[in-house]
Amino acid sequence: MYAFQKLPQLVDKRGELVHKGEYAKRKNGVNSITTRVWHHSLTKLSAGGSKIESFADFHVRTNGWPGIAYHLIIDPKHVVDGKATIYYCVDISKKSYHVGNSNSIGLGICVIGDYRVDKLSEATIRSIIDLHKALIADGIGKYDKAHSEMPGYSWKACCVFDYNKAFKDVLSDMFPEAKQPDPVPGLYTIQEGDTFWSIALKDG
Repeated sequence: MYAFQKLPQLVDKRGELVHKGEYAKRKNGVNSITTRVWHHSLTKLSAGGSKIESFADFHVRTNGWPGIAYHLIIDPKHVVDGKATIYYCVDISKKSYHVGNSNSIGLGICVIGDYRVDKLSEATIRSIIDLHKALIADGIGKYDKAHSEMPGYSWKACCVFDYNKAFKDVLSDMFPEAKQPDPVPGLYTIQEGDTFWSIALKDG
C-alpha cells in the first residue's frame, strides 16, 4: 500500500462512482507518471453539483469517458480532523482523461472549487501538503504543474493565478501581520511568478 493511501483523511472511492468500462492501464504502470497535474473543478463550492458524484456523472454521461477524470480529489466541504477529505477515485496505474495528450504521464489531482471566487481554506491547504508529501515519499511523479502549464492548456484558468491569490489570502489569515511583529521561522515571502503549490507543496 502506498503512503498516500494511509492518510487518515483519504477515502477510497475506486469502483464506487458511475463508470462505463475502464480506463486503460499506463504502459509502464505507475512508473509512467512524471507529472502531478493540479486542477480545480471550476465549480463554486456553494453549487449543489460541486461534488465527486456529479463530476463522475458529467464525465461519463456527457463526455462519454470511461469514468471520472481525476485520480485524486480534495473536497474542502468535508473535513476530517482539520483536514479536507481526499477521495481516491481512479487507480493511479490507469490513464484517465484529464490533460489531453499528457494523460499517459499525468496524475490528475483536483481541488473542488472555483478559486476565481472561492477561498482556499486552511483545511484544504493541509490536505494538499499531506498528499504532496506522501506522493513524493511514494516516488509517484517528479514534477508539479498546473493544468494550464501542460501542453495545449495555456488558455485555461486552472489553476496558477487563481490558486496563488487564494493561497495568499489564506496565508494572511493564518499569519496576520498584527500578530507577527517579528519574522516567523519558515514563513515564506511570496515572490513574483509563484504558484499556489510552489509555495504550499514545499517540503519542510
